[in-house]
Amino acid sequence: MKDAKLILNEQFDELVATLQKVISFNTEKGVAADGAPFGKNVKDCLDFVLELASAQGLATYDCDGYAGHADFVGSTGEVLGILGHLDVVPSKAEEWKHAPYAAEIHDGKLYGRGTMDDKGPMIACLYAVKALKEAGFKPSKTVRLIFGCDEESGMQCVEHYFSKMPYPTVSFSPDGDFPVINREKGIYQFDIICGRLPNGVTISAGERANVVPSLCTATAIEALRGGEWQGVTCEKTSTGYTYTASGKSAHGSTPNEGINATHVLLKVLAANYPDNATLRFLADKVIDTSGKAWGIDLSDKESGKLTCNLGVLRTATDGTVTATVDIRFPVTYKCDQMYQILREHTPKEFTIRPVHISEPLFVPSNSQLVTTLMRVYNSEMNVNLEPLAIGGGTYSRCLPNCVAFGPLFPGEEQTIHMPNECIDLHNLRKMAELYLEAIYELAK
Repeated sequence: MKDAKLILNEQFDELVATLQKVISFNTEKGVAADGAPFGKNVKDCLDFVLELASAQGLATYDCDGYAGHADFVGSTGEVLGILGHLDVVPSKAEEWKHAPYAAEIHDGKLYGRGTMDDKGPMIACLYAVKALKEAGFKPSKTVRLIFGCDEESGMQCVEHYFSKMPYPTVSFSPDGDFPVINREKGIYQFDIICGRLPNGVTISAGERANVVPSLCTATAIEALRGGEWQGVTCEKTSTGYTYTASGKSAHGSTPNEGINATHVLLKVLAANYPDNATLRFLADKVIDTSGKAWGIDLSDKESGKLTCNLGVLRTATDGTVTATVDIRFPVTYKCDQMYQILREHTPKEFTIRPVHISEPLFVPSNSQLVTTLMRVYNSEMNVNLEPLAIGGGTYSRCLPNCVAFGPLFPGEEQTIHMPNECIDLHNLRKMAELYLEAIYELAK
């Protein structure tokens, strides 16, 4: 067998040029069309990648435009899956210093939406497979590169794909952090339909359960007692008073990294209307990000403590309040248990309505998959790190025996989902080498 890493490095400029072409497709979710469930641009990008893989000698499959795969066929019936995506989150061009789909290189970095999430890592994996194939590697497992097209907007892509294709034997997703993410907390997003607020009182905040709301607005007929509150402004209106609280946004899986604007106004309202059961419950129980006040403060040694984010508040015309909450719970619990615990600690007259739930990911650290990937990473990087547990969710939880492996290196600046998303070309090269070694070790 030839030196596959040498071949990969000789083709690195080609890898970069290919990635630039893939970035140039604006793969934000579009209007569904025949054979293009997520829009024409997304389908065009999938077609381009599959045609490229076919030209490299891989066997390709288009799953109705939802997803596709490229196979480096092995000698057994086992499959090593590499699951990534071609779709991206929206971009506002005016917020970027380099156009999000121009794929320009400046100061050793390639700028563009999807460079890190997840086009860059998937093209790196494609060229790692290409180098192994040209080096004469004969895999035991079929190496299957699976390209999803709807990871950012609901993951219908993999739901459809795996309704037609079997799960791989073992997999990794290049859509997280290095070294390895093998534990992802469970996700329990739900509405609590509470009781009525006092006459003339309303409260509103947030748009998404998994975001710490940075603004919250409340109205009241009478001025609220308690003096001035930090971060809160008051405006006298023709019908009463409007109060606006400002905070700091953060991801719902890490609520303590933000300042939830609902917290101060709920405390103020509850203090002014102490007999209102809805305000008392929200202010006394739900705003505690640890869940302790609510009685749901679960934890385990594998993934740590539960987190709780009050992401959305809405007051209906009849005065009832719906609170949308995002809970990330430890990996040794299940969604059914989470519901039962919530139900036991929530007033029986309040309705709990699940909105989006996802079981935890927990692949033991001593599994062959995790130990192999950790050995590859620690050896290549000359470090001695341990696998990671996170509160967020990756593609990995969509299939059994899968973990996230890269692309973000420890200490690297995080630009995923942000304006000026970029990938450092030095890191891209190292990433591709890591994926080559991992594929070789897992598929040999």
